[in-house]
Amino acid sequence: MGKFGWAHITDSNKVAIGPDGAVQFASGSDGTISGSSQFVFNHNTNFLVVSGNMDVGGTLRANTFDVITTTKTEIEISGNTNFGNSSDDQHVFTGSVSIVSGGLRQHYYSLSTVSYSVQAYDSIIGVSNVNYTSVTLPSASVAGAGKILIIKDETPGTRSDANKIAISASGGQSIDNQATYSFSGDSPALTIYSNGISKWFIY
Repeated sequence: MGKFGWAHITDSNKVAIGPDGAVQFASGSDGTISGSSQFVFNHNTNFLVVSGNMDVGGTLRANTFDVITTTKTEIEISGNTNFGNSSDDQHVFTGSVSIVSGGLRQHYYSLSTVSYSVQAYDSIIGVSNVNYTSVTLPSASVAGAGKILIIKDETPGTRSDANKIAISASGGQSIDNQATYSFSGDSPALTIYSNGISKWFIY
């Protein structure tokens, strides 16, 4: 058996400071060991809780990020970025949005049936049905103020009045102060916007 040196231990029976699971750290100039309810490790669930701010000088790596609030002056990232996982998700930006390179692509729906109820996320509807087609708008309050919708006849030739594209507002609402609007003729189109309350307007 090899020889061992000596060790001097003081306060060997001193208990940890802080609530159950508190991570111990040096506190003060004398290196007193302490704990805090803001820095706790649950050893039953392997869950570390840090309440307050945290600065990371190196690289932070994780398999999954579940973020409640993100505040960042500048974000630089390579590759594709996806926001949201459902068509009813809303992402709000305060201030201007600039696209330095690339382009903006809006949601497009190809309408081949005789009727369609426009979804709040629809932006461009291309009508390929050659027969009479009925399109019902969502409520202006659901679509939101400033929502722009384009409806375009994509069929070749001239669309007769009998096979017109008829646009209807939601119950009690209006399109340029009318309950309905229809168009026919050679490659017609309609562009409207919502006031976010009860009306759509042609522009």
